Formats: sequence, structure tokens, C-alpha cells
Amino acid sequence: MKKNAGTYFKQKKISRRSGLAKSDYGQLKKILRNLAKQGMLEKKSGNCYRYPSEKRKVQGIISFSTKGFSFVNTDDGEEIFIGASDSETALHHDRVWVKKYKKSYGKRPEGKVIKIASRSNEPVFGILKREPYGWVAIPESPAPPIIFYILEGEKELEEGKMVQLEDIIWRHPDHYPQAKVTSVLGSPEDPANDLIIVKKMFGLEEEFPDDVQKEVSGMELPDLDSLSGDRFDFRDRVVFTIDPETAKDFDDGVSLDKSDDGHWLLGVHIADVSHYVKEKSAVDNEALQRGTSVYLGDNVVPMLPEKLSNHLCSLVPNQERLSFSVLIELSNTGRVLDFLITPGLIKSDYRFSYQEAQKIIDRGEGQFYEKLQNMNELAKTLHNRRKKYGSVDFDIPEPIFELDEQGMPHEVRPSERLETHRMIEEFMLLANKCIARRIAVHRKSEKLPFIYRVHESPSREKIIGLYDILNRLGINLKMPKNFQTSDMAEILNKIEDYPFHQFIEQISLRSMEKAIYTEEPKSHFGLGFEHYTHFTSPIRRYPDLIIHRLLKKYHGGCDQKLLNHYREKLPKIAKKATKREINAMGAEREFTKLKQIRFISSKIGQKYKGVITGVIEAGIFVEIPDYLIEGMVPVRKMNDDYYVYDEENHQLKGRHNNKTYRLGDIVEIQVVRVSLSDREIDFELINS
Repeated sequence: MKKNAGTYFKQKKISRRSGLAKSDYGQLKKILRNLAKQGMLEKKSGNCYRYPSEKRKVQGIISFSTKGFSFVNTDDGEEIFIGASDSETALHHDRVWVKKYKKSYGKRPEGKVIKIASRSNEPVFGILKREPYGWVAIPESPAPPIIFYILEGEKELEEGKMVQLEDIIWRHPDHYPQAKVTSVLGSPEDPANDLIIVKKMFGLEEEFPDDVQKEVSGMELPDLDSLSGDRFDFRDRVVFTIDPETAKDFDDGVSLDKSDDGHWLLGVHIADVSHYVKEKSAVDNEALQRGTSVYLGDNVVPMLPEKLSNHLCSLVPNQERLSFSVLIELSNTGRVLDFLITPGLIKSDYRFSYQEAQKIIDRGEGQFYEKLQNMNELAKTLHNRRKKYGSVDFDIPEPIFELDEQGMPHEVRPSERLETHRMIEEFMLLANKCIARRIAVHRKSEKLPFIYRVHESPSREKIIGLYDILNRLGINLKMPKNFQTSDMAEILNKIEDYPFHQFIEQISLRSMEKAIYTEEPKSHFGLGFEHYTHFTSPIRRYPDLIIHRLLKKYHGGCDQKLLNHYREKLPKIAKKATKREINAMGAEREFTKLKQIRFISSKIGQKYKGVITGVIEAGIFVEIPDYLIEGMVPVRKMNDDYYVYDEENHQLKGRHNNKTYRLGDIVEIQVVRVSLSDREIDFELINS
């Protein structure tokens, strides 16, 4: 059949061509039906079968949604929708073969899984339940919508506990999968277990392996004076750090002085982690595997051990430290005139929190007021200059939780964006941009392998969708033929004074592609930069550590053997770093969602004003701005009329009263149901 792919054969002809005996014909019919059911063969009327055309068979990674359906991201970059009953025996992140359907009813191509190419080896997590025939586990999403039979486990089993499942056996979609329990994580009903469960589900290990601990224990601060001949000495300059109040590691300091000819000399001083973490060391290998530090509320799963992140590398006040610094000469209009990249020696004079530095600026007096004020004015100049050239500046708050000792949130509020936040952000953006330009532009002819932070421009389909939504919200902007960063900036400027501008910013952000790490020197669409990289956070991001290492290697030139080494190595590092970043973001979102659900569960019956952030056939999504918590009003609960989904206009419309609910509308809701296991919050409309 495969040799004659695309050609239909009647089952009798298949029998004859296969040389089967008449007595085998009944068995052959069953085999053909089964192969068609699995998607290995296609069947049409008249008992005709064919092997599907190779063009319709593709391979990719499957990812399940919370609703049971899934998507396969193919090796060619296509995203194929897979219905809940069409995923065969696939598990989350398996590599699968997919047969694409000829017709699709949505915007994406659709298909079904026909074969598992390889298992992901990721564990599945589920909630234990005792049945008369034995123990089962109901999987946590993302996972296929099926229960798992529990084979012999290593721990005592208890109903309602979350467990980790491995050694999964699943050979046929009509049979339930079997698995072993390898660890019991605790009850998901207990908020104290949220941190434990999220870390386990996303493979986050707080403790470091013994070989890493042993290696770090032997590290000490070097004799800095003995290194002064190879480093720029910044110890006589005023340098300070500005970080969150709860920060324990400080990997960036700033300084600002005037040059002899009246130009600004901005110093961005970054902890020199690469001095301690050598390539192929145990610490380096572990940092590569972790990829990034992960922040779950006030808890951090660090990329580096505490002795490095909080002590030897950290730019703590009044202590001399090694730095990797960028000294940038700027005109009064914010134009970069020159810059120097150099290993340095610094001594931080003070550790500010963002709030403390902001109060000094606002009061007009206090420690280092003049420096802080000059920095703030320079940052505003840099910000305005960046916006003038079309750079996008999203200002979307994040929920901040106050937790009690049991991990239960008793307060949630949107994060605040102070001038001091913007100030440090502008300085870090500029430093990262200078580093990327040094390699991609100034040393372009050398073709030095490097890692860049790249942000592709949005697809035409997403841009059309964005402008369609904006126009239906009454924001009339003409869609350009060639969408540029400046066009996104125009949208954000246009909606700045709208009462629901944060919602529109969210929609605009969703239309953007995800930023990634890559060895290719492409542009960063969102920032509007021709080249960009990450240099300023080597304590918490592995790509930054690599960039430090490369800059040192490339200082004064390098041999072909070294270049070949990094040309082979960097693409793998970039890909892994992107993957680890996505995993970290997933963990942070999951932790945030758990705390949001726990917080709103204590508000059953309370009423709030909210903004409609999504409209689907099943209902409307509403966000409570004060808490940044989103829930759903199911259409089945909208009892004052029969509401019809108008996909074109992103709204639900009453058949009799013509009342409409659309994106951006302000409504009053009441909290009526919260489900921790389903990660669902249900609202009910009051008077709208």
C-alpha cells in the first residue's frame, strides 16, 4: 500500500495482490478496518483503502490544552489542531506523526495522530482516586483526557493526593494507560503545597548536585588588586544598585558622570559571573540545564548556588567586586557617541530599592539625589528617543500576592511601574544593544558566533486580526501594507487614555511573536532594534553568562578552532535557553493562577466591575482589573435571552433583546463558582 501511496484499492484486490488464502480474507478485513481507524490507511465507500499521500503526513511535537484538545507544532513551523478523540496514545510533548485532514473548519489546519514517533519521557501528574477495581489517577492538564491505572507504586497511596507518574504503558487508544507512582507530592487542596507541586510539575530543583556544591565551596573572592592591571578600575566612582525590595542578589549597578567635554558617561556594571563559572565545569553544566532562575512569588529557584548568586558575584554595598562593564558616552539628546566594554573592578556605594530611589527623586532631596535625578532625566531622554524611532513599550501590570504562613493569599494587587523601574530598564536596554552592535556591526566581517535576542515581526494573519478587533472597538486605524514597530507604537499611543487600555495592550501583545534566543543576528521587532542581546543578568540567565564568556574570548581576536567550536555549540545553547525560558514562564503562570483561584475562592457571592477580555461561543471572559483575575460567564447562565455567537464581530448577541456583549465592554459580575482542580472561575452577570 505504501508503494502505491494515494491509490485506492478494493479489499478483494488487496487480498489477491498480497497472495493471501481465501481463509485469511475475514482476518484481512479486520486488519484493514483497524488500520483505517488508526489513520494508517484511508477508507472510502465500497470498502476501498489507500495509503495516505506523504504530503499529508507530517511530524511534530504535540501539546495538550486544558480542555483535552491539542496542537502539533510541526518541524516546518505549522500548527495543526488535534481533536480530543484524535490524539491516539499521545502524551504531552511526545513527537508524533500526524495525518492532515483535507478540510478544516477553523482557521488552523486539522488532523489526527496516527503514530507516536518517540515519547517525551516527561512525567505525568495526577490526582489519586480509589475505585472498586483499584487505584487510578486523573491527570492534571496539560495531558490527554483519560484516566491512568496505577501499577505498583513506590509510596503509600492516599485518595486526593497529587502523584508523579512514570513508566507509562499505553499501547492502544481504546485501552487505559498504565503507570507507576514514583512520588507523592501532597494534597493540591492545601495552599502550602502549591510551591512543591509547581516545582515538581515543571522539573524545578532547588537543591544543587553534590559535585556543584563541592566545586562552589572551593571558590573565593580573588585578590582584586592583583587583577587591576587587566581591568578598568571603577572603585573611585559612585556606583549603586537599584532592585526590588525583596531582592537578595544584585547583578547590575549603575554610575553616571560628566566627561571633560560635557557628555554623559553612563556606566552599566554587571556582575562578572564568568570569572567564577568556567566552561564545562560542574556549575556551568548545571546552569545550562536550568537555563534561568524561576520566580514563584517570593520564592526563587536559582540558576546558580547561593554562594555565587548572593555573595561572590552579587554587587553588595561597600564590598569590592569583579564586574563586566559597559561605559557609554552619550550626548545630551541621548545619542550614543562611543562605548567601551571592559572587565572592571567596582565597589557599590549603596543598595536602593525602586521605591526608596523614587521617594528621593520625588522629594528632591536625600542620598545621591543629584545622581538619581540626572539618571532619571537621562532615562527619560533615552525613552523618548527610543519611542521616536518606533520602539514599543508595553506597560502591563502583574499580580502581586501577600501570602499568610499557610501560603493562602489574603491580598492581591497590580504591580506598580515607577520612574525608577523605567530608568534601570532604559539603561539595561541600551547596554544590551551596545553589546549586540559590537559583534553584529563593528566586527561583522569576522563573522563571530554569538547569541542574540530576536523578536520576529507578527504574521500577516495576526495583524489583520488585531486591526479587526481594534476597528470593532471603535479605534479606527488604517492597517499598513508593511506592519512596522512604529505601527504597534501608534496603536499603544492611540489607546493610552482609554479606560480599558490595559486590555487592548494585552490583545496587542498576544498578536506579537515570542522572543527567542538564536545565533542568527536578526532584529528585535518589539524594541525596534536592528540587533539585541542579553548581557545584563548573568546571575539569573544562562545566555548572559555565555555572552560574557564570548566577549572575553573575542577580545583581541581568536583562532579558527575556537570559532568552529562555538559555531557548533551556540545554536544548541540558544535553543535550550529558549526552551528553559518557556518552561519557567509556564511555572510562573501556573503558580500565579493557583494563587488567583485561591484568593477569589474566598470572594464567592461578591460583586465587581470587570472588562470583557474574550468572547467565544461558550461564553464571555471577564477580568477584574483591581485583582487582574479573569473568570468566565458561561452562556448557559445568561438566562435573560438566547445569545448567539457572532465570531466576525467578537460578540454575543441576544436573539430577542438585541443586547450585545463584546470585547472591551465594562460589565458587573458576581463570583459564583471556583474550581481549583479545573483551574476555573465562573462569574454571573448582574446589571450590564
